[in-house]
Amino acid sequence: MPISNDEELVRAVAQVDDLIRAIQDYCGRENRADAKIKFPRGVMRTAESYRVWLPDYLDREKKSNCAYSFMFLDVLWWLSVRTDISSVGKQMVLKSAIVTLGTVLEACLYVPGLPKTKYLSNLGNAGAKDRIENTHKRGWISETERDCLKQLWDHRTNVHQKKIQADSELDLYSVDHVNAPYAALLNLLTKLKEWNGKDG
Repeated sequence: MPISNDEELVRAVAQVDDLIRAIQDYCGRENRADAKIKFPRGVMRTAESYRVWLPDYLDREKKSNCAYSFMFLDVLWWLSVRTDISSVGKQMVLKSAIVTLGTVLEACLYVPGLPKTKYLSNLGNAGAKDRIENTHKRGWISETERDCLKQLWDHRTNVHQKKIQADSELDLYSVDHVNAPYAALLNLLTKLKEWNGKDG
């Protein structure tokens, strides 16, 4: 039944809360097909809709893997904005999103087919942060976007337990650590797609 106003929304949320709690209380951790709740269709967009965002110097397999990463980000988005997940659970959702964004960023900054002498070549020795800096020098991203993507990479490399500097990851990540680099990455992908390795 469609929701047409905020009062109906509040009632619907309360009903769903009660029903989900009742299902969980009844089934516990048992994996039952008849206890599965439908994930809302349309939240997770298609792989093809994401492949078109990606530069053509990536082969079909890399484009698909990056597209699947964006689809996973759709799932994490829904979990973070349509549930009240908090504490450690929310931190792990944000951490997963950061790792996923970093994976796509890295894939697109190491360009195949360029000679080793070209800065963005996948054969070159420059690290991800130096490559991000190079995209800023080319005028593809702003200073703010550059700093945001560098911070994303710092967080991405910080996920290794041996590198974690804080006593706990409990309050290490915020929604801004995902949303801002997501927007910056989309802008960079647009520029990379237009450039597509043309001048190295």
